[in-house]
Formats: sequence, structure tokens, C-alpha cells
Amino acid sequence: MEKMIHKKVAERKSRMSYRNFNVSVYCPVGNINQIEDFEAFDEKLRHLYSNVKLGHAYLECYRGTEWITKEQLLKVKAFFESKGIATSGGITTCDGEKQDGFASLCYSDEKGQDTLRRAVALNAEVFDEFIFDDFYFLNCRCAKCVKEKGTRSWSEFRLAQKKYITEEIVMKTAKEINPDINVIIKYPQWYEDYNETGYDLIMEPAQFDTIYTGTETRNPTYSQQHLPKYISYFIMRYLESAAPGRNLGGWFDPYECSYNITSYLEQGYLTLLGKAKEVTLFCMDSLIKDPAFLSFAPALGQMFAEMDDWLSQLGRPIGVAAYRPGNARGENNVHNYLGMCGIPFEPYIEYPEGEKVIFLSEGAAWDEDIVKKMQDSMLEGAEVIVTSGFVRKLGDAFKEFVNVSYSARKALVNEYAISRDKGVCVTGRYMGDKNVLIPQMDYCTNDIWELAAAYGTDNNFPVLLRCSYGEGSLGILTIPDNMGELYHYPAQVWGTVRELFCKEMPAILEGPSKIQTFVYDNGMVVIRSDLNYYETVSLQLKDGYTKATELLYGNDLPVVGGKISMQLTPGVNYYLKLER
Repeated sequence: MEKMIHKKVAERKSRMSYRNFNVSVYCPVGNINQIEDFEAFDEKLRHLYSNVKLGHAYLECYRGTEWITKEQLLKVKAFFESKGIATSGGITTCDGEKQDGFASLCYSDEKGQDTLRRAVALNAEVFDEFIFDDFYFLNCRCAKCVKEKGTRSWSEFRLAQKKYITEEIVMKTAKEINPDINVIIKYPQWYEDYNETGYDLIMEPAQFDTIYTGTETRNPTYSQQHLPKYISYFIMRYLESAAPGRNLGGWFDPYECSYNITSYLEQGYLTLLGKAKEVTLFCMDSLIKDPAFLSFAPALGQMFAEMDDWLSQLGRPIGVAAYRPGNARGENNVHNYLGMCGIPFEPYIEYPEGEKVIFLSEGAAWDEDIVKKMQDSMLEGAEVIVTSGFVRKLGDAFKEFVNVSYSARKALVNEYAISRDKGVCVTGRYMGDKNVLIPQMDYCTNDIWELAAAYGTDNNFPVLLRCSYGEGSLGILTIPDNMGELYHYPAQVWGTVRELFCKEMPAILEGPSKIQTFVYDNGMVVIRSDLNYYETVSLQLKDGYTKATELLYGNDLPVVGGKISMQLTPGVNYYLKLER
């Protein structure tokens, strides 16, 4: 049964600091413990609230080994509320004594359980709502955890332990003290690894009152985390699927973004394009004291004002139906690499029955009933597109559809061809800008057809395969070993791929990779370039659309042969209104 939407959600909608969303700031316990002179603190905080319409603050009571007293917490709470800024509590359940990356509390130890219980109790005594920062994960491998795990996998052990501590410590403690409290779990952005660290997108949305979404990104090359920028949008939509109407907002930070302020703002743009109703800025002291980030608040103010105007014009997000079960793994972030290549996605945590185009990556093969679900969709006329990783994961079961398999052979390629006659012939010679290492997919000629191929020496290898099945069709997209090398497929290959994926979309991008598209059900399309240079692209209009207006500069775009063209400036959102 779907969990009832907490009354706090309705209350939030009545107190948005902007017309279309609220802005909050997260205040770690170390920040607010330092506040002694509130007038002096106000001088610092003014740098944020004079630039950003700040409507809410999360005040943390515990992080690592540091606690705040109830007396100090009440003083800080009163200060923010005197400024018209609503407050909630916060907890970061990390172990500050361990020196092994980020370390969670150990809940096999009574000390860890007592710490959690004490932090929850303090929040419930002071606030009607509190949030867990995304350290509410489990990664302890101490002797006690090893013994308690037994023969179970770490994933099985952690999911079971997390279920117990959430039910018996967090929710029981909080509700006994304050029956109407809203308890929020904030999920990190690394959704591909949730179940390995105790996060459960099936169980936890039913346990907690509401959820929150981490939409942070970093430079995907020079960072420990591998995060294509599109994830800030995709995960916002994915977690909305996991808890419809109870995903309160998106949360991002400035870290590893000082090399380019646009990379920081992009987190906010994509979070709001994903229809977040609140944005949380982490964290207070970084934005008001750290010289590396002092220029960020004025830029945020401009970005929020801009987005508040545009969001009124954007309908409900739509895209290619991407199915990813809650506790799946495989092809880490493939949706986001493809999203960076101009394919708009609408993710589903449950299989999207009735959709006309369905995308399945390796994670979808974790669904034990996936073969039957695919059959039903294609027998009813759907286009089902899978990745090479999905074929590998499904193994012999995939041969129900067609005799295609993932071989052990690789090919290093940089020249490509496409088909203009549904696979009878592949033509042209299109150069990629770098070599790409791809798996060689074994297939049977004349039983399935190459729509795009990579040339080898007296040979070629499929990039996109397609065959009919029932009333529908099955497509197979080859994913390089390094997914970032998807960006090196030339524009002509991407044109063929997008034509298959986006056949039900109102417009299809024609151009290179690193251009994102966001589509809405009222004919609005947003285009954003992550290239380092100006680029001219085209959009093929579909579904009877005959007119396009670029709203940012107020230009009517000529429609020639069913297409429009426009020049993109890096880092700028272009808003298109399509009309029939």
C-alpha cells in the first residue's frame, strides 16, 4: 500500500520562498556550535540570504563525535525563525573516530545504537521534522559485524540491519516523543550502490515519512565519484518514482566545483528541471565563509530567479521509459552517460507497462520476470531497447528473443557506418574523435539487422542492432567498456540511436554528444550544451509539430524540412516551445 503523504508536505507548499520552489540551507553541528555572537553571525549569514530567498534551514545536532546541546540548538532555532526562516533538525550518522574514507556508525555495537537513539531523541524533542544526511549508510566491517553477518552477503546483512535500526530505533524513538514528526531520509546520488551499503529503495520509502534526493555532481574525470552531470536530473526523477509525491527536494554542494562555477550551478538547474519542490544548499559555512565559494551565493541568486520564471512554463517531465528495479546493479550510471548524449529519460522503479518505448540496462535483468514483461510489451507493439550489458547479464535467457550474445572479444574502433534502409546495407564512413573499445556482439546475419556499425579491418561490429518481435521491436545498443567513450561516437551514429530511442518524443536532437535534452508534456523542450565550444544543432520535429519558438531570446525558429536549427552556447539553458 502506498504510504500516505505526510501533512508536512502540504505545509511546505504553503511556504515556498520562491513561487515554484523553496530554498533551504543545511547547517552542520560544527557550524552552529561556533555561534556565540548572533549579531556577528548575522553579518556572515547575510551574504547568503541577501542573495538567495532563504526559506528553510536544517540544524544538525550530531556529526561524528560532535554534539550540540539542547540549549544551543534552541537558541539557533530561535534566531533563524526570527528571520522568517523555518527550521528542521538534522543528523549525520558518521563515525568520526575511524580513519577509512567515510565511516558509518557500527550498529552491531550497542554504542552505535545508543548514539543513533540519542540523536533521534534530541531532534524529536526540538523539531517537528528532521532529516538524515546521506551518511545513514552502513560500511562497517569490524569483528562484530563480520560475526553477525555470518554466511550472508554484505548486502543482505546490511539491508536487514538497516531495516531493524530504522524500525526499532529511529521511527519508534521519534514517534514516541513526537507522534506527528516527519522523518526524512536523504539518499545519496550513488544509486547504483545503494543495496551494498544498506540503502533500500523498496523498503525504506515505506518506513520513512518522506525522502530527499542527493543531486550532487563532481568533475567526472578528476573525482573519486564518477558522476555524469545528467545524474542531477535523472536521480531526481528516479526517486520521485520510488516515493511519488513524497520526494521533498534535491540537495547539492559546491565541493570540487571551484574549477568552474557553471559546474556548480548546473546541479541546481538540473535539480529544478527535474521538478524539485525544494533545493537544499550544503553547507552553510562553506557558502558564507570559505573564500573558494564566496562568489557562489550571488550566482545562485541569479540562477534561482531565472528558474523560478521558467518553471511556471514547464509541464510534467516525460522521456524514454527507463526501468531500473530498486535494488539492482550493473552498468554504473549508463542512463546518465546516455542522458549526456541527448536522450531524455523518465525513470521507473517498477516496470513501465503500457509504454511505447522502454529502455533496459543491465540492472533491469535483475528482475526475475523481465523476460515475460518484455514479451508482453513487444507483443503489444512496444519498442524495447536493451544494452549489451543487459544481454550479458541475461545470458541464454536472452535467446528467447533473438540469437545474440556478448562475446569475450573486443574491438578498438574509430570509424562508423549507419543504415538508411533498416539494416539491409550500412553506408558512409564517419570518424569518431578518439578510439573506442567495444565488446563484439555475436549475432546471426539476416535474423537481426545493424542500424549502426563500427568498421574494423575487413570487418565491422554492431553498435545498434534491431529486429522485430511480435507487434513490436527489440533494439540492442553496444556500450563501450569505458562508458565515457560513448561521447566519441560521431553525430551520425547518435542520430541513428536517438531516432530509435526518441521516436515517441516531440523532437529529436541531431548533433554530437554532451548535449542534454529535457522534455515536458506541454510541448516544452529544454536544451543544454556541456561542450566547451559553440555548436549548431538541429531538432527534428515530430508528432505534428510545425512551429518552434526559442523563448530565451524570443526567436521564432524557421522550420525547414521538419527541422529547426540553433546555435548553442555552453552552459546556457535554451527553452523551446513547440506548437502544432
